[in-house]
Amino acid sequence: MNPRSLAMLLLLTVICAARAHAQTAPATPTPSATPTPAPAYSLDGAFSLFSAHTNGVNASGALDTPTGADGISRTDLSNGMLIVTKNSGWFRFGITAGVYALPVVGEALNPTTQGGANTSLYGYVPQAYFAFVPNDHVTITVGQLATLLGQEDGFTYQNIDIQRGLVWAAESTFSRGLRVTYVQGKFTGDLEYNDGFYTGNWRAFEGLAGWAPSANTDVQFAFIAPNPNTPGNATTSIANKTEYDFMFTQQIGKLQLLPYVLFVNSPASASLGYPSSENATGEAFLASYAFNGTYSVGGRYEWFVNHSGVTDMSPNADFLGYGPGSRASSFTITPAYRENLFFVRAEFSLVHAADAAPGLAFGGAGLSATQTRVLVETGVQF
Repeated sequence: MNPRSLAMLLLLTVICAARAHAQTAPATPTPSATPTPAPAYSLDGAFSLFSAHTNGVNASGALDTPTGADGISRTDLSNGMLIVTKNSGWFRFGITAGVYALPVVGEALNPTTQGGANTSLYGYVPQAYFAFVPNDHVTITVGQLATLLGQEDGFTYQNIDIQRGLVWAAESTFSRGLRVTYVQGKFTGDLEYNDGFYTGNWRAFEGLAGWAPSANTDVQFAFIAPNPNTPGNATTSIANKTEYDFMFTQQIGKLQLLPYVLFVNSPASASLGYPSSENATGEAFLASYAFNGTYSVGGRYEWFVNHSGVTDMSPNADFLGYGPGSRASSFTITPAYRENLFFVRAEFSLVHAADAAPGLAFGGAGLSATQTRVLVETGVQF
């Protein structure tokens, strides 16, 4: 049985078991909770450190070493963030400021304040917006905004895993633009005009359509469509790529499932030197289980495939970073402990790359390579 079939079988088994438990467990009547109104203003924050040890380090991608090879061990600040929001009234705002790391499985790690990586990519204020909310259905937001795509957010403390995944690394993270949100019953719609993959003056359309048939189920479709001649930048080497995301969220008791599929297309562009249109597909299964308010565990299994050939010389043929025609899978598991403001998490990740170009995967290996990484993150979140 191949890994994809095994992953599908395991996912279906978990869903069936959880549903069976939910159906056979005796119902316990609980009183309806009174909604807690959001405060007019809020101050939140996250301050944390992480330490990582990698076996099979990347041969390139580290910006603080002479050769670009990653270090075996790294310890640094993962978050030093403050978030201020105004949550009520016609005019609202939000500001997220501080330093942050953006660790990704299978990629070299860099110091949190290293030029060209992490905090320097989106600045010390990665999110800042003003919103006009005339009624319960419409919100108009302008500023530097988080992407609508994907099941994972940018900062470590926002996710069930410490590191982001291979699929996340191909998506947009933040953009600067204007977003209109409409909510009506079980339907949510967003349409945004922005600078795509943080490209400055180049324009893109981004959107999302969501349907929540119940409080425990959410189905979403998101897309981003930039100008086909948009050049790459420090946040992504291929910035003219159109992406489509299909996302599903299901809560079954203490278990949460968050699978999603990403389709990527970079059209041919004479001005960019792209002689052909190139495609890729990423698929990810994320899940978390909360044993109680203190202990939980998160996991992710994913695979990403460049649909180009290994001899494809078009500069837009590699969305993964391991060379044209390459593909990779990753497995991550992250148990966590939380007590009031304090939290600590441990993580193990394994990435396997195939048909990788020499020098672009792990330890300088080509064709087939494997990397494992162990991390610990601890800090406070309020």
